[in-house]
Amino acid sequence: MKWAFILGLCFILFGVHIFAAVALAKTQKLAKNGFFRLAFFLIISDACLMIEYAWHTIVMNTNDFYTHGGHQDQCLVLVHFIPAAIQSSLLMTILMCLQRLNATFRTPKQMLKILTSDIAIGLGFLFSHIYFLVRGVLEFLDKIQRVEFPCGPKYKTQKRFLLFVDVPNALFVAMIAFCYVVVILRIIRNRRQVNVIGNLSNLQLQQKNKAVLRMRYNMITLTSIIIVTAVSILPRTLYGLYANFTDTINEEIVRATNNLLLLNPLVDPFIYIFRIKEVRRQLICRCWQTSRTALATTAIRPVNATISGSMSYVPKQHTTTTTSN
Repeated sequence: MKWAFILGLCFILFGVHIFAAVALAKTQKLAKNGFFRLAFFLIISDACLMIEYAWHTIVMNTNDFYTHGGHQDQCLVLVHFIPAAIQSSLLMTILMCLQRLNATFRTPKQMLKILTSDIAIGLGFLFSHIYFLVRGVLEFLDKIQRVEFPCGPKYKTQKRFLLFVDVPNALFVAMIAFCYVVVILRIIRNRRQVNVIGNLSNLQLQQKNKAVLRMRYNMITLTSIIIVTAVSILPRTLYGLYANFTDTINEEIVRATNNLLLLNPLVDPFIYIFRIKEVRRQLICRCWQTSRTALATTAIRPVNATISGSMSYVPKQHTTTTTSN
């Protein structure tokens, strides 16, 4: 059963996201490193998406799409909660790009610092959820003009939903790509301007090389996140536009594009685990400790068995009596 596989995948990914979030928190760099902090909130947003998508999968596969009932109201709520979590993840990715852009300036820009601050992160999370909450309430009250069955694929491909959900998501992806290109161009420009290396001391040169290496690692991480985001978001938007222009809907394609939304939370935690050195080090240490504990346990068992076996055999002591003449 496909839906059972997707449901199991959602729960597994939720656990992986929790592990990645805990690993990032244990690095003790969330307060100092803005990139880590944004990655942490992105993981939390994706973890929420897993719970919502699992609930949506259960509702969709245990009820009929085209019958009235309470499951239609649940679908109405979930088709707004899931895009809210996706848009929140996109906002976090945009802020990560802006944070990397600010790192390319010798003197950090105050405006970019404000846009990537904790207050901006919280406001972005609230905005995306309030945005979809208002639309969900309006759709719940307007039962005459809305599409009759929110569980059906036609609801997600209607023009009103497409303009409200998918088009903004596509614009966010375009903004992320544009910001990323600007960051790359600035990095190339900064490298060309570094012609005064001979005037730097050895300590300054080491610090500069470390900063360049750290920037390179973060850019590789950000590149992977952007590619996965584009692949998971754009097919659904493009097919929604195609369905509106041609007035033809293929339910299998709609399901496939919806399931592609899992690609982002599927790959993101592994990107953090394998690309961020501190998280990778924690995973290696934990695996090493587990293997050492297992080896120690297997080594203790034969020793205990030998001791217990030797104690079970106690030889009898022979007493000799001496007679006196």
